[in-house]
Amino acid sequence: MDDKNFTFGAADSTDNPEDIKKREKEHKRAERYKAQAAAKREKARRRAEQREQRENIRRERKRLKEERKSQNANTARGRGGLIAAVISLGLSTLILASVLAYITLAPAYSDNKLETAYRKSFYDTVAQVNNMDLDLSKTLATSDSGAIQTYLMDVAVNSELAENNLQQLPIKDENKFYTTKIVNQVGDYAKYLNKKLIRGEKLSNTDRENLKNLYKANLALKNALQTSMNDMDGDFNFADMENVGNNAFLDNLNELQELSVEYPELIYDGPFSDGRDDREIKGLSGRKITEAEAVDIFGEIFAEYSPQNVAFTGKSTGNIAAFGVQGEIKGDLIYAQIAEKGGKLIMFSYSGSCRAINYDGDAATEKALDFIAKTGVNGIKPVWTNLSNNVYTINFAPEIDGAIIYPDLIKARVCAETGMIIGLEATGYYTNHTERTVGSPALTKAQARAKVSEDISVETARLAVVPTGENTETLCYEFSGTMGGDVYYIYIDAKSGRQVEMFKVINSEEGTLLM
Repeated sequence: MDDKNFTFGAADSTDNPEDIKKREKEHKRAERYKAQAAAKREKARRRAEQREQRENIRRERKRLKEERKSQNANTARGRGGLIAAVISLGLSTLILASVLAYITLAPAYSDNKLETAYRKSFYDTVAQVNNMDLDLSKTLATSDSGAIQTYLMDVAVNSELAENNLQQLPIKDENKFYTTKIVNQVGDYAKYLNKKLIRGEKLSNTDRENLKNLYKANLALKNALQTSMNDMDGDFNFADMENVGNNAFLDNLNELQELSVEYPELIYDGPFSDGRDDREIKGLSGRKITEAEAVDIFGEIFAEYSPQNVAFTGKSTGNIAAFGVQGEIKGDLIYAQIAEKGGKLIMFSYSGSCRAINYDGDAATEKALDFIAKTGVNGIKPVWTNLSNNVYTINFAPEIDGAIIYPDLIKARVCAETGMIIGLEATGYYTNHTERTVGSPALTKAQARAKVSEDISVETARLAVVPTGENTETLCYEFSGTMGGDVYYIYIDAKSGRQVEMFKVINSEEGTLLM
């Protein structure tokens, strides 16, 4: 058999130029067919993978909906405490710090399910920001007070949902800070304006101008998210996103930093008001520590965690000047901020995942109290416990003369699988904690109860100090009760009998909200 039957492009001395040219042409055609076939196979593989991914997302949505519905039913009432203090009572430092340092946790039964959960959170965020855009445009296009209240309430709800979903994405704090700030500020300003309308006031020209600027900011966010979604191909993976150089997804979010100079500072009575960054820090005292001392304090607090590669990461100069320190625990990152003044642990987050529920709420609470005591804080009690995605979120606050001091909240997160404390947020505590004289209420509990609608079946009542302005607090009676199967929290001024605030617990697919 001739060698010419075995090879393409290999000529011997008997070949004429025409034969050589013919074989080269056949070789190129065969290579082209081979490449085309490979491309078709790869395309088919990607299509199959995308179909499987869409189906996984559909199944995961259904599973998460059922899981959250079950969890919310079991934990919506918590310990008789108040989720409102976290969301809507003006605890600016608590909420804003959670924006900066929320623990990224999601269902993680396998890498595929984890990625599916990340994608669900992202797609839901896109939808919710789109909804905010629509409602903001409607708000600006009407002068009807009733319609504006409806639109603003929808903006606030979608803001809460979008913020929750953004925090589930495995994105570093510095990459999502401006994204989350826009979402929070738009939602909080919507609440502020809505309360203004409820009091019978009208929106001023300044109010409308601020709304226009926030609408533009939200529109920029909407476009950035849409661009990121368009750039996501079949190979995009959220879990590996931070390890990929020249990441267009993160670049789109980082560009939102420029928005900070495109709309004015919003100074109003709300937890995300820009005007709240220079408040007096009441709970920190002592000398200023050094970077090296911050690293040592980190090592002492987390000695039982046995972190590796502990290092100083930089200094933050926000409301509380703090040193950033991070380490690794079995490949997962643990990051903390140690206050420069006094060396207190302001916050920390651990990026590990929780896959099961082995500890109940009482056990998780005891572990959280033990950990917080090691940081030097005592005399606090649990006021709210919630379970979501196998993680307990427990709020603690001091009690003085029988009154819960809500401005001094500390929020801890406990893994229900391991009982490990995986997050702490104490910015609110150290910002507001000081010696207080609560005083006696002018009204009796019965007199305050008479200010609550008779249609609400009151189940708990107690005194509470709540923030009512940028630097003001009010002693109130806190009543919780139900009406038509819904849970409400009502706050009655213990001196005047005026209703200071009312919140309704809303159990959604995204978790427990309070509006």
